[in-house]
Amino acid sequence: MKEFFVNHIVEDKSIIHGIATADKAVIKNINTMFGRKMAEVIIHLVNKNEDFFTIERFCQYVGFIQFRVGLGLSLKLTDFRGNMDNALDEYLELEGKGWDKADRDKYIQVAHEILEQQTEEATLRVIPEF
Repeated sequence: MKEFFVNHIVEDKSIIHGIATADKAVIKNINTMFGRKMAEVIIHLVNKNEDFFTIERFCQYVGFIQFRVGLGLSLKLTDFRGNMDNALDEYLELEGKGWDKADRDKYIQVAHEILEQQTEEATLRVIPEF
């Protein structure tokens, strides 16, 4: 079973969010998710010192990887626990935060894929000192 390292876990309305804000933890997770080559690509993008983000599926989690100049890397892994209503609530929250429609649609598309195609499950492990 895969294991993702996060700095803390937040449970909100029966949704689980694992959050990694330490660059080292994010890179370790990217290596687990995509492999070493993709981790090297992400490091290259970080070294360009330009903001970027991606929304991807990682086991039962919707993953949001982001780099912001001055803040560094972050990763949010969200488990909707098989409930599309939870995913739709998140969609509306993202709208309220000003996310572009295309990005919200990608997020909900990934959540829908997870609900339709169950795959290997992963666990979250809290390592606050990472």
